[in-house]
Amino acid sequence: MPTLILIVTGLLCAFQVSAVTEEALIKNLKSRIHDLPKNQGSLIKSFDNHTQSYIYDQALAIIAFSKSGDKSNASKLMNGLKSLQMSDGSLYFSYYMNGVSPYPTEGDRRIAGAIAWVAMAASHYQHQFKSDEFKIFNLKILHYLKTQMTEVKIKGIKTKAVRFAPHDIPSTPFTENDVIALEHNLDAYSAFTHYGKVNKTDDWQKSADELKIFILQMWDKRNDHFWSGAMVKDGVVAKSELYLDNQTWSLLALDNHELKQISTEKALHLNCEEFFVKKDGISGFMDSKPSNRPSKHSFIWSEGTLGQILAMKKVSQIHSKEILCNDMKAEDFLLSIKKMKKNDGGIAYATQNDNPDFTTGSSVAGTAWLYFALGNINPFQLN
Repeated sequence: MPTLILIVTGLLCAFQVSAVTEEALIKNLKSRIHDLPKNQGSLIKSFDNHTQSYIYDQALAIIAFSKSGDKSNASKLMNGLKSLQMSDGSLYFSYYMNGVSPYPTEGDRRIAGAIAWVAMAASHYQHQFKSDEFKIFNLKILHYLKTQMTEVKIKGIKTKAVRFAPHDIPSTPFTENDVIALEHNLDAYSAFTHYGKVNKTDDWQKSADELKIFILQMWDKRNDHFWSGAMVKDGVVAKSELYLDNQTWSLLALDNHELKQISTEKALHLNCEEFFVKKDGISGFMDSKPSNRPSKHSFIWSEGTLGQILAMKKVSQIHSKEILCNDMKAEDFLLSIKKMKKNDGGIAYATQNDNPDFTTGSSVAGTAWLYFALGNINPFQLN
């Protein structure tokens, strides 16, 4: 009898994994859409156990719907963001499902990276559907991002980069308007280059080139990885922590020409060495850790793991050989993340953990990034 139970359990698990298809993931994203009042478009519920729509998740869903050819739902979400855009082109980090934001009451949380993702989504929409419907909306975002670019000197080289946020947020332990995050500058770099490509213009190329200088200055030639960012006032590079996305998003955002200046395989190797987690039958990656000591939190983060999978696939193509991570292929990790499917058909944001920022609930981010990974879709590139 125990043997039979094991066999049945194994079959059920295999069925659950095989049922996680691109079509099923898009269906889950559709189920999360909520209409705003007065026909002002729609927002997507980021987590099944939260009450907000994060604009980053909104952007991910727009890209996923665009890539799947679903213009109707992509347009609904674009119109939702358009109705919330402020006069200077910016948007708050998140909104309740009725379009009201907890900000600025809780601080001026206009995070550059999240806003840049909205611009990326608008360009994906325009590129996919050959529609200028949200071109002006996108332009307003780019103009706003340009106002957030500030001069900085890194390792003796002067350039410009995008601040984390326009003002400090008192409730956080760091000063947002004195921080330049690599991740956010990768997002802004992609936003500028996406718009230029889809509209066949070089109006934003100078801004993109300045950000590219900063991005490449974050590469540590001795340690073969990217650092997380720097401070505006003195250009000091932040080296106290390592982040998974700094390696993967850099590899996904930069073109092959730029990637020749760094060791792409070693950047991935850092992630395999520092962030790899195997727990409860699932293999993946955690988000971050101190540079010189173990992490306090050990869990698997679906969104970050799926970014690693796409980076592994891209680097495998560049080097014309399959890149392995702890003897696992990209496809092995894909099968593993499919096991994080929740009852609603979406993908959990993280496995069980004690970090309040990483819910185990069904998430837009995990669901959309799995859609990208299954289709080998790099959201940092238009094609």
